[in-house]
Amino acid sequence: MVMNHKAIGYLHQAFGIPEDKIVFFPHGTPEQGLESRQSFRRKLGWADRKVLMTFGLLGRGKGIELILKALPEIAKQVPNVLYAIVGQTHPEAKKREGEQYREELKAMIKQSGIEQNVVMIDQYMEEQDLVRHITACDLYVTPYPGLEQITSGTLAYAVGLGRPVLSTPYCYAQDLLADEPELLIPADDEKQWEERIVQLMTNEVLLQEVVRKMKRIGQEMHWPNVGQQYLRLFTEVGKHAAAEHSV
Repeated sequence: MVMNHKAIGYLHQAFGIPEDKIVFFPHGTPEQGLESRQSFRRKLGWADRKVLMTFGLLGRGKGIELILKALPEIAKQVPNVLYAIVGQTHPEAKKREGEQYREELKAMIKQSGIEQNVVMIDQYMEEQDLVRHITACDLYVTPYPGLEQITSGTLAYAVGLGRPVLSTPYCYAQDLLADEPELLIPADDEKQWEERIVQLMTNEVLLQEVVRKMKRIGQEMHWPNVGQQYLRLFTEVGKHAAAEHSV
């Protein structure tokens, strides 16, 4: 079972697994709860902000610097922009260098004069809290410079919760957003990142169009739907095994 269509070919080519023995299922995601998005925004103090968000264990290779470099120009055009960097430092990174990387990012933020436009939320989050934060953001970004990542739970959650996203074209993002290539931006194109973020943050009609697209893609990723696909497969495999056993 794989969560990326590209993985079918990779497994076949690398290990000789017959393609008819490989099944694609979407990465499962929660559904948005009954509590409103505006309620989450008020609780987080984001009601009057245009919120960009990245979530995950903090470490080098997440592309955080790309957004921070673009943020001063973005803030000139969207003064109430807020970039929320959410998540604890990766435990392996913490073993190697403590909080050095986080401190480097803080120094970069201070040097650029964007302290009012960035919040770093250094805490572990249960799924319920993560869902609230993603639901409350206006635009979710995964600016990862490495292109090999085969899945991304955070990007999957953002799409599953119907939030607009922008991403670098790493493997999973290419597969998930195959029908929306305008949402994929190269990691080395800071100017395009800046322009696209400003465009979405200042054009509500365009932003809501992306919301509709994400909800369409995300509908198939909700756990009740994905769970049904797993159940059908397990039932089919179970029947096949029972039939072979009875022969």
